[in-house]
Parts: sequence; C-alpha cells; structure tokens
Amino acid sequence: MTKSGSPPTHRVVSVVELLAGSERPLTVSEIAERLSLARATVTAVLHELCAAQWLVRDAGLAYGRGPALNRLAGVGFSGAVPAVGAELSALAEAAGCGATLSRVADGRLTIVAKHYAGERIVPGLSVGQSIPLAYPAGAAVMPYREPAERARWLGSAQLPAGAEQLHDFVTTRGFAMFRPEADDAGLVDVLTELLGAMGAELLQPALRAKVLRQVGRLTARAYTDADIDSRHPLPVSYVSAPVFDGPEAPYELQLGPLRAEVGPADRARYIEIVRAGAQAVSVALQTAG
Repeated sequence: MTKSGSPPTHRVVSVVELLAGSERPLTVSEIAERLSLARATVTAVLHELCAAQWLVRDAGLAYGRGPALNRLAGVGFSGAVPAVGAELSALAEAAGCGATLSRVADGRLTIVAKHYAGERIVPGLSVGQSIPLAYPAGAAVMPYREPAERARWLGSAQLPAGAEQLHDFVTTRGFAMFRPEADDAGLVDVLTELLGAMGAELLQPALRAKVLRQVGRLTARAYTDADIDSRHPLPVSYVSAPVFDGPEAPYELQLGPLRAEVGPADRARYIEIVRAGAQAVSVALQTAG
C-alpha cells in the first residue's frame, strides 16, 4: 500500500483559512505564492479538500469554498462570505489585533471567519474548528437565547466574578469585555507571547489547544459598569458583541487585544469598533439573505 502524500495538517489548515477569507477563488499559483508553499504540495492539499467538498474548482481552474465549508457557517452565511470577510478585515485593521466571527449553535462554537492585524499575532482556533460551548465563549449572544440554553451555558464552568451580571450588561451596552485577574496578567503575557513566537505551524495542535484553553480561563473575568468606566488603565483580554441575522443572534464577533494596560480612550475605541463592526456584519448577513 502506498503511503499518503498528504502534507502536514497545518498546511491543510492554512489553505482552508486562506480560501475561507478570500473574496474570490484563487489559482494554485496564487495559493502557493501567498502561503510560500510548493505547487505540488498545494495541488495535493486541494485535491483532498475538493474530494471532501470543502473546496470546489471553477471553470477558470481557481479554487473557492465548497458546500461542506459553507455549511460550517450555517444556512445563509455562504452568500455573505465576501462582504463579511471585508468587514472583518477592516475591523481587525482598525483595532490592531485579531478579529474572529463565530457561530454559536447546538452547544458548540464554530469559527467561521477571522483576520489578524497588528504587530503581535496570537494564533487561535482555525476557521472551521468547533469546540464545545462554555463560558466565556458566546457571552455576547447568550442574552438573546432561550432561558434553558442560557442556564446550560452558565452551568458549563465555574463562573468568575461578574458572570451572572453579563445578561443585563450586554443587553444594555451592546458588548462584553473581559480581563485577567491582576495576579494572572503576567502569565497571560507569557502564554500569548509563546503562541505568537511559536505560531500556528510550529506549535503542535494539541498543545496549542491546551494553551488557548488556559488563556481563556485566565482572561474570563467580565467587566462591570463600574469597572469599564474607570479612569485608570486596565487589562483587556477580549471584547465581543452579538451579530444579528434578523431577530436572532447566531454569531459572536470578538476582538482579542490581550493587553495588560489599556487606558480609557483605548477601551472606548475597542468598544466603538466592536459594536460598529458587529452592526456592519449584521447588515452584510441580512443583505445577503
């Protein structure tokens, strides 16, 4: 039996991420150039992904998202991918950090689009990757879900300070913001620097997932009204906002500054960016639908 010629998993993921975020189909040459991969490697990856219907090849021999990849985002998302990708890119560039759009459904959170910006890139979950839903993931959409779903979510983990008040905070202010405890800030910096230095390709996926889970636990304290209006610099890990498709909020938009000190002006800027970005993505979804 001949051995599989499939390249390492990270190369498959990089091709999927590239095409999931592209506004148009790309040729083998374009993919190889953008990812600095050999054409033979890219061709092998594309062959496997097309066989699984994650990608499709058009008449011009360019590759784009296939039905299996589009299904990860749920009904109605595939037609909005170019517009959503453009909004997410602009959002990340404005914030100077990573921006992620996730679908929250059936007790899981699935990454449907993402964009990196800024000097420090912290590789997170890949496009298409799905994890069991647990606090704080999904915090921005939970106020718009049925009480039973909210109860399951709140019971998913040992909740830190401020978790129970998130419902009122999000519905009133339109976002959620999280921070590490003061004693955790140094460790968060170490872990995020590790992720940034090793990158998505060099850090083993299992180890990267463990580090990300630890970062999530260390940065899950929700800010309250009193906290957010402080005049002092404060640590900010993540900022999220609900994305609506009609009356429902199936998606969560998240920024990941992961900064140890953020002054009032920058906090206000992150809040404005994530709320405006969530509204723009909501419009893109509804227009495409």
